[in-house]
Amino acid sequence: MAPNIRTESLTVSYRRTVVLRQISLEAVGGEVLALIGPSGCGKSTFLRALNRLVEETPGAHVTGRVFLGEMNIYSSAVDVTELRRRVGMVFQAPNPFPFSIFDNVAYGPRLRGVSDAAELRRIVERSLQEAALWDEVRGKLRRPALTLSGGQQQRLCIARALAVRPEVLLLDEPTAALDPVSTEKIEELVSNLRGRYTIVMVTHNLRQAARVSDRTAFFDDGSLVEVGLTRQIFTAPRDPRTEQYLTGRYFP
Repeated sequence: MAPNIRTESLTVSYRRTVVLRQISLEAVGGEVLALIGPSGCGKSTFLRALNRLVEETPGAHVTGRVFLGEMNIYSSAVDVTELRRRVGMVFQAPNPFPFSIFDNVAYGPRLRGVSDAAELRRIVERSLQEAALWDEVRGKLRRPALTLSGGQQQRLCIARALAVRPEVLLLDEPTAALDPVSTEKIEELVSNLRGRYTIVMVTHNLRQAARVSDRTAFFDDGSLVEVGLTRQIFTAPRDPRTEQYLTGRYFP
């Protein structure tokens, strides 16, 4: 069962600039939670706080708590490398390694000590199948990953994240740089992964959020304005700021 991941009074600042203010939000195990809001409102920072990538930014300061299941991920006892295996992340721009397709997907398992060739092949095939890419590359696994199209590269990056068996998948605008056909494939992929993984996805595409998510959270100026079932957020938002944003009448 995929775990819940939740924040309690999460605040993130960079030196003197507060980027997130007292965010308390939960992604339920197995659901797709979409994060929407204006550019610069803190959505991507929130995502990066969920696996402590935010700490890689100089001057970052985090207060509050983040729980993966019952584990406070900001505890000093947490192994950050293991945390990032459990909470994988895929970025806006596809970023395959300059290796073969096979070696991209096998990279994480090899780091974790998997060396048996047959086992690696099983992991690579399973991960590419989960990422809806296997049928397109099954006879081309030794080709450079950079020869793939942009949409294929993004699905390869998802396969690479899935290869280490995460429990949570963070997607930071995964279709922003893709054409409509590739975008549709990623959306189908997200829908197919629902239930097996807890997925938190940042998107500026409101129709995409409506299509693929179970719940939607609206952020503005570093604060969580409201969160609810996606249908409720899009048809009967409680906060007027949410309604204004969804109807294109929002001017912060």
